[in-house]
Amino acid sequence: MSISRRRFLEGSVATVGLAAVPLRTVLAGESPDIVDVEGTDHAAMVKTAIDGLGGINKFVRKGDYVVLKPNAGFANPEAWGTTTHPQTVLAVAKMCLEAGAKKITLVEFPLGKGMKCLERCGIAAVVENMPEVSIKILGVESDFKQVKVKGGVALQSTDIAKQVLSADVLINIPAAKHHSATGVSLGLKNAMGLIYDRQTFHTHIDLQQGIADLGRVIKPTLTIVDATRALLTNGPAGPGESSTPNRMIAGFNVVSVDAYTLGVARFGNRQLQVSDVPHIRLAGEAGLGETDVKKLRIKQVKV
Repeated sequence: MSISRRRFLEGSVATVGLAAVPLRTVLAGESPDIVDVEGTDHAAMVKTAIDGLGGINKFVRKGDYVVLKPNAGFANPEAWGTTTHPQTVLAVAKMCLEAGAKKITLVEFPLGKGMKCLERCGIAAVVENMPEVSIKILGVESDFKQVKVKGGVALQSTDIAKQVLSADVLINIPAAKHHSATGVSLGLKNAMGLIYDRQTFHTHIDLQQGIADLGRVIKPTLTIVDATRALLTNGPAGPGESSTPNRMIAGFNVVSVDAYTLGVARFGNRQLQVSDVPHIRLAGEAGLGETDVKKLRIKQVKV
């Protein structure tokens, strides 16, 4: 069942739906805004990145319900670079459990083949023996709840996965890849795997503005971009050219993380700037995050 353009754009009256997504917000404080880790051991890279931001306990508390959002929308092997590396997802899940998380759900809305996507990319296998970790494959309208987008330019409401609306913490774990329609698919773009009607973004509103507007309501507690491998061309589905930056980039603000990550690879075989990627630029102009990398406190580490 599709959502009509009128319902999508206008939303519901003020008495219906949620006004915000109630996720925990953590500020950098004295910590760097972004930690950029170079290495080859996914677990060590994830730990170093999170520790550099102040440690997992800064984000996850005992008894928390944590939602992890990897990019696992395609039934492709990990080597293609179209999905988040399974060892990165496993490392994040383990750290959340060590911090006392009561429950963890991996949430994804694959473009096709449902659970096959998580099986083919290897994510399903790494968490199958972890009873505290479940996988939720989105797909039907009842999986979502309408949320108003306060201040949205192209988007006034959208339907977001109920797991996100009930979570204490959302950890965004996108892959670093090229996207034919948006230039790149990083943290902001990864949030589209948490909404119901993606077709409207592509057919009825400006896609780049819609993604920026979505950043007003889906604000991850922590974003970790898996740039161990980067898909350079033919994204988002691949196969395409790829490189191995061997980087893990973590930060408090998804917009800032995306802006910084543009520099780790030549997406579309060219060095993109924020001005080349409208959804990142528009999110920055809306005050959703700093996009001038020179103004960010960056910590670079090799492990």
